[in-house]
Amino acid sequence: FGSSHLGASPSGRRQLATGARVPLTCFPCVLVQVILAMAMMSIDNFNLLCGKAEGRDKLARFVQYSARALVGLSALSAPKAGSRLSIVEAHARTAMVQLAGARRTHRWCKELPVLQSLPKSLAIKNPVDRVLDFLQKASLATFMVIDHVGHLKQWKILPGGKRAGAGTIQLGLKFFCFSNVIGALVQMKKFFALSASSEDTSNAELACLKTAFKHLLLVLQTAHLSLLCQSHDALVGFAGMITSYMDLKAQWPASKPAAVAAPKVVAADDSKVQQVKVEGGLKSS
Repeated sequence: FGSSHLGASPSGRRQLATGARVPLTCFPCVLVQVILAMAMMSIDNFNLLCGKAEGRDKLARFVQYSARALVGLSALSAPKAGSRLSIVEAHARTAMVQLAGARRTHRWCKELPVLQSLPKSLAIKNPVDRVLDFLQKASLATFMVIDHVGHLKQWKILPGGKRAGAGTIQLGLKFFCFSNVIGALVQMKKFFALSASSEDTSNAELACLKTAFKHLLLVLQTAHLSLLCQSHDALVGFAGMITSYMDLKAQWPASKPAAVAAPKVVAADDSKVQQVKVEGGLKSS
């Protein structure tokens, strides 16, 4: 930039140091630098998000349900075969199915931490909380195990039997739907308990409502996908995008405050320290 821009000349630096008015021509440069810095920060956070398995899964889920929403919106307009909209709908359906299969592959062994937490649920003193927590986790683990069986049926490793791979997966989703119903009840129970408290629990109450809302959206999605209560792909797609965004936001790296460097402490032998007066001050050597 020219010498009239911010910090480009000694006079410009003196203006900044003394707090003098900076020419308006400097601000576009500053704005560009701020935008570039924010973009680089966002890219760094995105890289950190994709570096985590859970972050990649939620990102894929967001795209998956975006494709489902597009499939549903295309179905509302009833496109003719061979039209551009029908081609877009076919591509969106392919992306939706392939992403669902990829996420199912990476879901293996996710039930192990849930199963390990079941003894903690049985140790809860309140009998109502104990039953609710156990049912929520047990049904979630059941969903994952049945989902694995359906996956193996899709691969033709296990025989189909009375239920094909898709039918077995739909059975597992019914358990996932039940798990989210219990999850919504648990969060609402916590919300009413916090509301009755005399302390200021507004933040905790809001967190409970958000989590309950997420569980209810998941109930809508799983009820449709399991054929328990079908609604529409467009509605389910948008609901899935909302829940995926909530999960992505939880996985997004938190901004860290700038670290303040601690003053360095240099150890010295007192017998070898000589204090010399320099310009009214003290210098150790």
